Amino acid sequence: MQLPNKRKKELSKHAAFITFFQEYAYAETLVILGLFFLIGYLISPQDICLLHQDVPYLIILLTVITLFHGFQSGFFAMAMVSFCMWYFYTKFPYIDFLIHLLMVMIFSEFHYYWTKAIRELKLDNEYKASKLDELSKAFYSLKISHDQLEKNYVLKPMSIRSAIEEIFEQDTTLKSDDTDEKNEHYYQKFLTLLEKSFHVESGFIVYKLHHYDKEFLSEKSSAVLYSSVCEAYEKNEIFDDYLLNKAINYKQPIYISDELGNPDINVNEDSNFIAAIPSVYNDKVIAVLVIERMPFMSFNRENLTSIAILLEYISISIFQHNLLSETQEMVIIKDKEFRYEFIRLHHIYTIYKVDSTLMAIKLTNELQTLRVSEKIKHMLRSLDLVTTIKENNFYFIVLLFPLNDKSAAMGFMNRLLDTIENEKDKQFEYMTFSIHSTKLLNNYLRDNYNE
Repeated sequence: MQLPNKRKKELSKHAAFITFFQEYAYAETLVILGLFFLIGYLISPQDICLLHQDVPYLIILLTVITLFHGFQSGFFAMAMVSFCMWYFYTKFPYIDFLIHLLMVMIFSEFHYYWTKAIRELKLDNEYKASKLDELSKAFYSLKISHDQLEKNYVLKPMSIRSAIEEIFEQDTTLKSDDTDEKNEHYYQKFLTLLEKSFHVESGFIVYKLHHYDKEFLSEKSSAVLYSSVCEAYEKNEIFDDYLLNKAINYKQPIYISDELGNPDINVNEDSNFIAAIPSVYNDKVIAVLVIERMPFMSFNRENLTSIAILLEYISISIFQHNLLSETQEMVIIKDKEFRYEFIRLHHIYTIYKVDSTLMAIKLTNELQTLRVSEKIKHMLRSLDLVTTIKENNFYFIVLLFPLNDKSAAMGFMNRLLDTIENEKDKQFEYMTFSIHSTKLLNNYLRDNYNE
């Protein structure tokens, strides 16, 4: 059984400590300044703010508070300082007050830009890590299909990945548009696939009803779907099981194992199950596959790793499918991958105000569109996306530059124009849009000037 790294627990405690002080910034400011004024009163009742000392203690204290908590706490601290200056000094020290107020405003501005830069870098890192994680899982699922699992289909060769894709193609036969019913259909087909491909005789999936909710996977926010021969359990019995608890808390597969850490169903453990495999997306567990029974020869590390990757792949695919079906933004674009990335980046802008840029190139004929799009595909960076649409007898090449401003798009356009050799291919119109200008972009693509 795999155990977590203690370093991870230490980091979480440190993060919780910082979060605690950030949540109670005003209380911390009040306590610190209260102690400062008390010490100042004991040292010199006529100079409670220690303005006339050789060392500028008050400026140092305001610097620390403002740089750590920002303008709100700095302004709150200055309100306390101004009250003490007005109440304890015979003459209000205007010069000292203005100097300290100016320093607080300067430090708060520095705090704003510093935290903004950190937030943007963190978002950029998380976005790239998320994309890398998705691509690695997709690649590994393809590797599984062609290296290992094809052995099970000697008489009727097929690909596991193609079987997963077939699951989503079958949703057109569903009469209901209810997301929960579709999710149940997807996971049920996936359990059937595991029974046929990995000989998972009995098991079930615990999954979040709404993947994009911020709530953690729990009894209230989840649903349970059983395989064909698995007996039903009460939800509290499932979540009280220590294998499931460890899989959710550690965010990694947990299985019964021997002394060497290899999977072994003969090991006696205080659990009704032999493995719990979580699916993690954006650092949150969105589903857990719980295996109750599995043949001895199939219960090995290689198969469990393959199942874990396929579960991640199907869970991310379900998340993307739900998001596209429930969001009506940019429906003019049919490319699902492009729309999904657009919706995700628009969500990032809504929460963190970190912008991304779109560029729409308008062309008049199909040949020119093909030639220009080929040039663009060879010039794109790894995270940039491009798609082509036809609307009102015009062809549009739409580019998406994640977490970049308009200057990055204009730089790309200048490089594109330098690369195109044929002067006729350079005759096109283009515009750039921020990620939040969805309505303007839609109007431009539809050639609609009435709205």
